[in-house]
Amino acid sequence: MNARTTDGASPPPPPEPPSEPPRPRPGDRARDRKGAIAFMARNGVASNLLMIAMVMAGVVAFGTIVQEVFPESSLDTIQVSVDYPGATPAEIEQSIVQRVEEAVEAIEGVDKITATAREGKGTVNVELEEGTDISKALDEVKSEVDQIQTFPAEADEPDIREITTRSVVLRIALFGEIGERSLKETAFALEDQIAALPEVSYVETSSVRDYQIFVDVSQEQLRALDLSLPEVAGIVGQSSLDRSAGSLDTRNEEVRLRTVGQNYDQSDFEDIIVVSSGDGDLLRLGDIAEITDGFEDEDLIARFNDQPVAFVDVYRTSDERVLDVAASVKAFMANTYTPPDGVDYAVWDDQSQILDDRYRLLLRNAGFGLILVLIALTLFLDLRLAFWSAVGIGATFTGAVFILDAIGSSINMFSLFGFILALGLVVDDAVVVGENIYAERENGRTGVGAAIAGAQRVRTPVIFAVLTSMVSVLPVLATGGVIGKITQDVPLVVVAVLALSLVEALLVLPHHLSHLPAAGAHAGNAITRFFERVQGAVDRRFKAFVEGPLDTALHFSVKAPAVVISGATALLIVMASLVPAGIIKVSFFPDIEGDVVSASIEMPAGATVDRTARVTQRIREAADRTLER
Repeated sequence: MNARTTDGASPPPPPEPPSEPPRPRPGDRARDRKGAIAFMARNGVASNLLMIAMVMAGVVAFGTIVQEVFPESSLDTIQVSVDYPGATPAEIEQSIVQRVEEAVEAIEGVDKITATAREGKGTVNVELEEGTDISKALDEVKSEVDQIQTFPAEADEPDIREITTRSVVLRIALFGEIGERSLKETAFALEDQIAALPEVSYVETSSVRDYQIFVDVSQEQLRALDLSLPEVAGIVGQSSLDRSAGSLDTRNEEVRLRTVGQNYDQSDFEDIIVVSSGDGDLLRLGDIAEITDGFEDEDLIARFNDQPVAFVDVYRTSDERVLDVAASVKAFMANTYTPPDGVDYAVWDDQSQILDDRYRLLLRNAGFGLILVLIALTLFLDLRLAFWSAVGIGATFTGAVFILDAIGSSINMFSLFGFILALGLVVDDAVVVGENIYAERENGRTGVGAAIAGAQRVRTPVIFAVLTSMVSVLPVLATGGVIGKITQDVPLVVVAVLALSLVEALLVLPHHLSHLPAAGAHAGNAITRFFERVQGAVDRRFKAFVEGPLDTALHFSVKAPAVVISGATALLIVMASLVPAGIIKVSFFPDIEGDVVSASIEMPAGATVDRTARVTQRIREAADRTLER
């Protein structure tokens, strides 16, 4: 029999008993007391020391790690170049290139041989198979080329070297309407001053012609002295020597002998004795020949802002840091260097700017990423949880610099790209662990117990998620050839960052979150109360979305799986068809607009330098008109 009130209404239902937090299952406390996670969560000194060690190691490594625009590595290529002044490309191909190719083609480890013959010079590139000992191959190439006895007598000694990816940090253009010799000497003086800077070890002057001494003897003088031109050339060559003359053994020591008589300027050559008589009369080269101290006869015209120019190229070598080198040179040019009258200078082709821009992009992305993490975690979880998650992400990236330095890598364009790529991956670990610790607090646990339980609950999925991400980038390390050597820093950085993020999320973050108060506890701090009100408003709207549109969509998906599968398949087919249809382009490297426009002119064989200069002038005038528009 149901009891009713006097007015016939049913009595109100009895109030529900207050919900109790779930009781821990048997074995939870035992599991909480064991393991590395539990140990680090309880020992604040250990967890804080671990985080401080990551940060300090990264800071110290950042001050010493190599900085370069592109990773410097061997290209597994040996280059043999021979200068043959005055020879045509056909002559060089027959007398030099073909003979070098025949000499080196049988060397073990040679993969491909390419050659170039141009006026006055022949070049042969010997590409080696992957894994070949480059030092041994270089010695074998030198040995084989040295055995060639059929090079033309007028050809210079072969230049044999390993090709590397060494690049210029920046170029300083010295330009002005002054003489060629004065401009070159000004460039040499600047080269010496820059080379004296502590941060710089290698500087080179380019776009200038080499010095050369010209000796012109008339036929009348030769006939009068009963000499031939080869005889005079032999006398000049024998009078200008700087070579070893063996050694002399004495009772106490071995004395090394050397002929030191190399001539360098015009007066030295004028004093060379050509003919001597028995009574002491001497006929010197300056008496019978016209000697000119000038430049080699090479078709080279270099201009900057329509004025003659000489470039001083500053390189980064060994373990030098490209940004330090560039900053030192720029400071010297701005504060110390004073060019001579009639000469101006400009910094041209500053490669360090590319690396600096990538630095700024990384810092900008990292800043935006941390701000988004702080906002998201603060709105949905807890302000202090958001703070410690952001601190952990910063410590992870700082520690990764130490690992990068320890394995012999560097800060370059590709390693910075790896850091940018890893930004979107490391956040997940801290968010997942922090969210589960927050969930344990909502279930009634507090302090260390909530931190340990939350971290241990998700340790397996977090570990496998990190391992999966590592495996996805490791195949890049298997890329062979030059591309593999250049891009290997990308997976190395990603793996290092992911490994440290796992350590930080499971061994450091739980201790920092163990001091959070239990859910529902109200602090007296006005800032905390403000964020609690904001979180409450966000939480109500989020729950309304979850229990409304999202819940409806999930029910529909479960009840009509055929529609969902058909829609997903149709979408996949549409996406896959975009590539063969040409809507999405496919290229190994995308075409990116650069900052420099260059024009290359190929003139017909036999074209004079004056004609080439006139064509170049027309292109330069067209460029000037374009800039004016």
